Amino acid sequence: MNDSSFFSNKDCQYFPCHDTRDTGNFNCLFCYCPLYALGDRCGGNFSYTDNGTKDCSKCMIPHKRESAKYIWSKFDEIKAIAGRKNKEMNIVCLDMEGIVFPEIWIAVSKATGIDELKLTTRDVPVYSQLMDNRLRILKEHNLGIKDIQDVIAGIDPLPGAVTFIEELREIVPVVVLSDTFEQFAQPIKKKLGYPTILCNTLEIDPNGMIAGYRMRCEKSKLTTVRGFQSMGYETIAVGDSFNDLEMIMASKSGFLLNPPDTIRKDHPEIPAFQDYDSLLDAIKKSL
Repeated sequence: MNDSSFFSNKDCQYFPCHDTRDTGNFNCLFCYCPLYALGDRCGGNFSYTDNGTKDCSKCMIPHKRESAKYIWSKFDEIKAIAGRKNKEMNIVCLDMEGIVFPEIWIAVSKATGIDELKLTTRDVPVYSQLMDNRLRILKEHNLGIKDIQDVIAGIDPLPGAVTFIEELREIVPVVVLSDTFEQFAQPIKKKLGYPTILCNTLEIDPNGMIAGYRMRCEKSKLTTVRGFQSMGYETIAVGDSFNDLEMIMASKSGFLLNPPDTIRKDHPEIPAFQDYDSLLDAIKKSL
């Protein structure tokens, strides 16, 4: 008799595929044993060959009439193994400013009293226009690289950011993709627990003035995400500004954290969160 927990295929050319005298109760429901992936935790009568291969030829666990309930009870363990394998192929790409660290240029604006410097990528979609305007203002006010680095030295990560990164790095590779610059990022790395930060670089003249900047590559965040994908990674992206949208929409999963109303309104399809706990839960579900 065949039912949902027992099936016997006596017409199979390999029946019975394991030595037994009780062919009437030989269960073919699990032709290939799902417990094989559990290694030495499967509970069966197995051995290992000299080359390390698991040999189950003497095991009857999947072929007993009552075997289904036992195997089904192990599915959570099997699922956990599959989940760990999937996570190895994911990578999380985080924006930096506004996500785990305060906006540097807003802090510079407050420190110098120059209101124009408070504009960020949340306000100006075209990054080159934003940076060209910043360099013009710095030159007009005779502000150099040390002036900005001094401001950065007094900034702490956003509350909860370090713990968020630590918890995230325990379960999945994490990289910070930022349109900031190496000269700004060095002290920030230490404050954030030394995550990998991929960013751009500034051109500094002999007098310590910022003469220009060089982008790491065109559309650096999108290009980097595409690069990870070409290596077999599934990307999960998190940002809050116009310059994050391309990497978010190109990723398997994408999220916004405390975005401005303009972006939230224009992109209601992108899940938006207000705190790290909710964001972390969403990322975990995407793995």
